[in-house]
Amino acid sequence: MVNYQFSRDEFDNYDSRPTPVGVHRAPRSRWSRLWPFLLVAALFASVGVLGIWSLTRHQTIDDANPDVNVTEPVDNGGEEPTEPPATDNGNDGEDEPAGEVNHDANIRVLNDTGPSGEAGRGRDRLTAAGFTHVVADNFPGDSGLTSHAVWFQGENEATAVAVAAALGIPADRVIEHAVAQGDIAVIVRGALPAH
Repeated sequence: MVNYQFSRDEFDNYDSRPTPVGVHRAPRSRWSRLWPFLLVAALFASVGVLGIWSLTRHQTIDDANPDVNVTEPVDNGGEEPTEPPATDNGNDGEDEPAGEVNHDANIRVLNDTGPSGEAGRGRDRLTAAGFTHVVADNFPGDSGLTSHAVWFQGENEATAVAVAAALGIPADRVIEHAVAQGDIAVIVRGALPAH
């Protein structure tokens, strides 16, 4: 038997139940029992909300056209792309680019320092103008451009000029530039011009 320095009292007398002897605890409040569970629930809710926000923010495929798979433009080392030879693309229509406007071209509107949602507004304007395969996304990184631009490759110059006109981007900002996949990329720097 262990010798205690204190004399035995009513708490040291116990019946046959296997309980600790001499343990004295004050009753815990409801709040002290409940707060750990509330903390865990709040953490799980925060992680869930952040996960959903992250997934929806980086969605790259247009819901109306899930077959479109357009990737970022090819990196040209941070330099601004060279502009095509100067042509008069004024309102007289004499120097329009050769070729037909392809309303089924794969077009990607990329927000590069524009206001939140500006690429989506550009996509909506292009869809209203009759373009069928338009995706809105954020530009990965910094394009190095100082103003809006429409990049095109191949025989898509006429379509790129039509895209620029629908968005209010000057025709001299339509630039032939390698695009990894897809036909046209619209680089949005700031708010698009009002139409």
